Amino acid sequence: MLSEKRRSKLLHHVRDNGSVSVDDLAELLGVSVSTVRRDLDEMDERGLLRRVHGGAIAVGGAESAETSITERAVHNLEEKHRIAEEAVGLIEPGSTILLTGGSTTAQMVPYLASVPDITVVTNSIAIAHGIGTTTEDVQVLVLGGLLRNVELSLLGHLTTQALADIHIDRAFFSAYGLDPDYGMLGAHLAEAETDRNMIAAARHLVVLADHSKFDQRSAVRIAPVSRIGTVVTDTHTPAEAVAALRARDIVVIQA
Repeated sequence: MLSEKRRSKLLHHVRDNGSVSVDDLAELLGVSVSTVRRDLDEMDERGLLRRVHGGAIAVGGAESAETSITERAVHNLEEKHRIAEEAVGLIEPGSTILLTGGSTTAQMVPYLASVPDITVVTNSIAIAHGIGTTTEDVQVLVLGGLLRNVELSLLGHLTTQALADIHIDRAFFSAYGLDPDYGMLGAHLAEAETDRNMIAAARHLVVLADHSKFDQRSAVRIAPVSRIGTVVTDTHTPAEAVAALRARDIVVIQA
């Protein structure tokens, strides 16, 4: 079992049961006790659960409803691959794009080298690292800011300040949720203002959202529908949602 998929299953089991032992997890996942301990230690450091003697317990709090980046990485993975490949096709040679952190934008990284002479601006350490380890042909500008550890993203005044001197042709956002009437939704209040400022710095907003994102709701709106230029989704997205977006003159691409 791949490590990300294993950790996602582990986390679901802990949250479903409240607490669980290392031995039970090892049996459930079919791995060694030492592997489970390493997974638990890493997930404890990221605040996804709490490590206790002999096992782990679930954590609550304001962000518990937001799915972890580990879980999102393996959810609807095939659809995200297709969406990412279509999204890269929208990038023009010689342009400057912005990639925010997210499980779908991360899938764009392996395809970026196919577009010549591009510059990627990002507030995601994970995205920057992914590009740096896969190609030398893409120039990367990393925005500064306060690190949000769980997401490995940079936020706040320093992030916004760095945008003032950068011209961005297209911004690519992984949506937490997408409402055809209300707009692109976010999961975290602390990220919202930074996200809005990054969108404001771009000429064109491209939202990447697999079909599951159309069912997710949030009180945090990142961008109204009128600000969205293109939506890249998959073929399982409800036809009425696609029609509603197109009725608002939004380009919808189904991968």
